[in-house]
Amino acid sequence: MGSSTERCTVVQGDADRADDVIVFLPPAGSITSPYFPVGALLPDTLLAVHCETPGRGRLAAAESPGSVHEAADRWATELAEALPGRRFHFFGHSLGALYAYELSLRFEDGAGCEAASLSVSGAREPGSTPRSLLATAFAALRTPDRQDGAGEQWMDRDLRMRGEYRTAHRAVRAPLALLSGTSDPFARPTEMERWKRFTNGPFLGLFTFPGGHDYYLSGREAVARTITRIVDHSRHPERIALPE
Repeated sequence: MGSSTERCTVVQGDADRADDVIVFLPPAGSITSPYFPVGALLPDTLLAVHCETPGRGRLAAAESPGSVHEAADRWATELAEALPGRRFHFFGHSLGALYAYELSLRFEDGAGCEAASLSVSGAREPGSTPRSLLATAFAALRTPDRQDGAGEQWMDRDLRMRGEYRTAHRAVRAPLALLSGTSDPFARPTEMERWKRFTNGPFLGLFTFPGGHDYYLSGREAVARTITRIVDHSRHPERIALPE
């Protein structure tokens, strides 16, 4: 199963073989998904779908979302149409954590698919106040193209959406897992514990990895193993001992 140029989702793997789908949501400032190397390490029975932001890269002709909610609405529509009846496991890093949370809410509201788990990475909880000085440093570090200014424009838009995001503080029913770099200055592991208030389902634990905010770029094998474990736990909770 492929993806047309108009779609904002890219499928990695054989959709006919998988009932469980890991949905990767884009971090702030990204153009194409940075998670393809992680997706390639997942079992063949676990499909990876990468959501990309309209208005940039191959989707430059599409209208850019004006808010986190608008982006989540578009991805939710595409996912429900392309993969009906599947179990979705949402993984969001940085700004992508808010996208993942909002998608979990949408698929719990009768979209025809199941929000089977929510994995939050490198992000503070919904409603937290953005750190302006850290955001400025973050933009400087993460800009993908410093020559033509496009990277700064995308990062600025994403940081604006993060700053304008408002939440109703609804709790999801899906199991929650937290992932963090041990030295992440933007979302410290202890701060991420506040996400527990946003689920009524099981808390699967806090998984930490060596490195900073972009720990998943150097720890791909460990991240893929953790994602596989989270998915397996959602299907067979009696088989896996959770982290302390």
